[in-house]
Amino acid sequence: MMLFFEELMNFTGRWHPLLVHLPIGMLIVACILAAFSRKESYRTIGPAISLSLLLGGVAALLACFTGYLLSLQGGYEQETLDFHQWLGIAVALISLFLYQLYREGTRYSFIEKIKPYRLLLLFLMFILIAFTGHFGGTLTHGKGYFKDALPTAIKEVVGIEEPIEEMTLLTNVQEAQVYSGIIQPILKQRCVSCHGEKKKEGGLALHDQVHLLKGGDNGTVLVLNDAEKSELYARLILPEGHEGRMPPKGRKPITAEQIKLIGWWVKEGADFGKKTSELVQTAEMEEILAKLEKGSEPTSPFEELPEANKLPTDFVQQLQAKGIKVLPIDKNSEYVVINAINYPEFKDQDLTDLLKIKDNIVQLKLGNTAITDQGLKIIPEFTNLMKLHLEHTQITDDGLTFLAGHQNLRYLNLFAVPVTDKGLEKLNNLPKLNQIYAYQTKVTEASVMNLKKVAKQVMMDTGAYELPFLASDTIRF
Repeated sequence: MMLFFEELMNFTGRWHPLLVHLPIGMLIVACILAAFSRKESYRTIGPAISLSLLLGGVAALLACFTGYLLSLQGGYEQETLDFHQWLGIAVALISLFLYQLYREGTRYSFIEKIKPYRLLLLFLMFILIAFTGHFGGTLTHGKGYFKDALPTAIKEVVGIEEPIEEMTLLTNVQEAQVYSGIIQPILKQRCVSCHGEKKKEGGLALHDQVHLLKGGDNGTVLVLNDAEKSELYARLILPEGHEGRMPPKGRKPITAEQIKLIGWWVKEGADFGKKTSELVQTAEMEEILAKLEKGSEPTSPFEELPEANKLPTDFVQQLQAKGIKVLPIDKNSEYVVINAINYPEFKDQDLTDLLKIKDNIVQLKLGNTAITDQGLKIIPEFTNLMKLHLEHTQITDDGLTFLAGHQNLRYLNLFAVPVTDKGLEKLNNLPKLNQIYAYQTKVTEASVMNLKKVAKQVMMDTGAYELPFLASDTIRF
């Protein structure tokens, strides 16, 4: 019987995210009606205000009850939870008190004395609703959910600085245990807020060795010596925006170097006791590990570039007028990302026009455009280009020929592009290329293996893997 009662409480608590929006809407409507009621033509809407406050107050009490039950399930930062909880209770109580202030025929004399201040109390309730929602969003999506998404210009005006990422300092990376010194801190930093000791989404916890090996509701997330078949790694390398990608949208994304460290550890057997020096390391992995020893995040490749020339303002405005986005990589940088997402008519001539600022461009997003093989002829002239997106275009093997020998290209997206093994061979002599996305292409597994033998630093992702279905998933892949 006790087990049934506990399960019923857990089930009831899960209704909180659905019910919490009901009082918010009702109480905000009450605020709007009260504001309009000050005008002579809207004097008659008083009963609607009191009804909205009554229904909103009752709904707020129900939201408080379900929220309390949900909080008992754990997994939430206590200080933030306390703020959210008590502010929510305050909203419920003030809304019911305001109902008394707005209802007609009250029998309490002190209510009549307070009525002149009811609009002020409404404003206070509105402010409390905003703060309650803020702390609720923080509990759900993590700290900085709203602040981090603010436009850079607004951040500069209000003085918000970008957070500095915390890193584990290693005195001697080669003597450190790979799991406890490198992998576990990454999982703690990026994963345990959803998959930890208190909160285990999909039954999966990653805070220690025992639970990591145990896996989730649908089994293990580690396949020793095979990173691509290990869900722990496979979820990390899905494209941005993919439903199954981890960490999910709204959470702090994991860095490319951290993903490589996890993949390397799994490929080398996912041993929990070995030191770094006992695992095979490629030249790229040695470089990433060395940066951990220096106690800093792997440096941005953009830092390798010389100072860029100033962008011509008039030309940038011409591009933006077409719908071509010109996005600086940093508020103080003249290097830019060109994104043609709002200009699908982008064609070869448009790429030729970009030669005017070719030294400023580090990333070209040309997915879903009309670019052709011939347009790629001039790509070698974009000497600082590091990322090239060609997904959903008609580029063929002939177009990839023009990329050969590019000295800075690191990332290439060929999703749904009709290239074959022949085109993939053209990418063998790109010295810094380390990431290729080739979903839904005609590239074969044999060609992928050949590329990896020649260019060992390349991470080639062709999809075609299956992910175990977790209880928390909404779509089966």
